[in-house]
Amino acid sequence: MLPRMTMGNWLFWSIMVWIGFNFAWLRFVEQWVPQWVGAVIATVLAGVVFKFGPRPQEEEEEEE
Repeated sequence: MLPRMTMGNWLFWSIMVWIGFNFAWLRFVEQWVPQWVGAVIATVLAGVVFKFGPRPQEEEEEEE
């Protein structure tokens, strides 16, 4: 299971996913499908990683 990370951590990992996906696209798929298609897919994938990554649970203050 992934640890709970802050928004900054998930922004970093989203950028890393975007770069890694584009490099893999250039190596394996670019000869058949243009790079701009890979960039669009990578952007969507990075957005999903950023939006749905686990966040730290906020502690609720209890009123007594």
